[in-house]
Amino acid sequence: MLGRMKPAQICKQILGPEKLLEVLGQLSTPQVKAVLKEGGVKVKLPGGYVSQQKRRALWTDKITAAIDTDNDDAASELLQQWLLHHQRPMLVDLLDRIGVKHRQGETDESFLIANSAEKLRDAATWLLGRHDRVEAVAYLRYIAYQQRSPVFDGWDGLDLAGPEQAPPTD
Repeated sequence: MLGRMKPAQICKQILGPEKLLEVLGQLSTPQVKAVLKEGGVKVKLPGGYVSQQKRRALWTDKITAAIDTDNDDAASELLQQWLLHHQRPMLVDLLDRIGVKHRQGETDESFLIANSAEKLRDAATWLLGRHDRVEAVAYLRYIAYQQRSPVFDGWDGLDLAGPEQAPPTD
């Protein structure tokens, strides 16, 4: 059971190293540059880095190092870019399930504050069953951080292991 998490914690503890690299691999060059810029990470590369592959590898290393040192600005921008550009169906699904008006998964409404914990946790449980659990947990924890909402604090529904199963009986 975890309380509210900051973006760097979400990246390190929820996504983990392998998934974080997968997420970084999904981002376009402009999206990666936005993460570097928002995180205050130096983007200027030495002259020998002509190939896109070499640049991407160096940028990925810089972003993961920034997140490892708890750079919440870089982690927040990474989550934002990834969710908006690569996980939009998940955003739409949750907002539709709660009944929030949105523009293709984007809303200015503080829907975690405006709805009951029971309604939100029911919608979160539904979302976790429809999407990759790690990705959905990262999304739910990130929106709770963004909206400064305690709705998921201490709720074991967002444990990565998922709901506990009763042991089989012989």
